[in-house]
Amino acid sequence: MTENWLPRRQDWLRLCRRVRVLTRRKDAEDHLQSAIVNYLERPEGSIEHPEAYITRSALNLSHNTRKREQVSQIASVSWEDILVDVRDARPSQEEAYESRQKLEHFYAGCQQLPERTRQVFLLHRIKKMKYRDIADLLDISSSSVEKHIIKALTFLSSWMEQ
Repeated sequence: MTENWLPRRQDWLRLCRRVRVLTRRKDAEDHLQSAIVNYLERPEGSIEHPEAYITRSALNLSHNTRKREQVSQIASVSWEDILVDVRDARPSQEEAYESRQKLEHFYAGCQQLPERTRQVFLLHRIKKMKYRDIADLLDISSSSVEKHIIKALTFLSSWMEQ
C-alpha cells in the first residue's frame, strides 16, 4: 500500500460496515474515525497494511468502550442495593434485617469467587486501591486486574438478584 493511504468513499463504507457487523455497535463510525486519526499520527510507512490496521484499531476501540460501559453499568447498579443507608442513623428493624440479609448474601457471593478474583475485587472495592497498584502488588497486568474486576462484578450482580 502507499505511504499516505486514506480511505476513499467506497473503502470508508466497506470499513464502516465491517466494523459495525463485527461489533454490533451504532458508534462504529466514531471508532473508525478515531482509528484513522491514530493511523495518521503514526510515522509514514510504519504500517504495512493500513486497512487491516485501521479495522483492528476500530474493533479494539469498540471492545474497550463496551468493557468500560459494562463495568460502570454493573458497578453503579450493584453497590446501591448492597450498601446500608448510612444517612439514617436509626433504620427500622425490618430495614436493618433486610440490610443484614443482603450483606450476608453478598458475603456468600464473594466466597464463591475464585481466590485471585476475590482478592483483586476486595483490594479495589474495600481497600480502594487503583488497578495499577493492585497489578504491582500481585505481580499481574492491569488488564488482568480489569478482567478480575469485571468477572467479580458480573458474578456478584447476578448473585445478588437470586
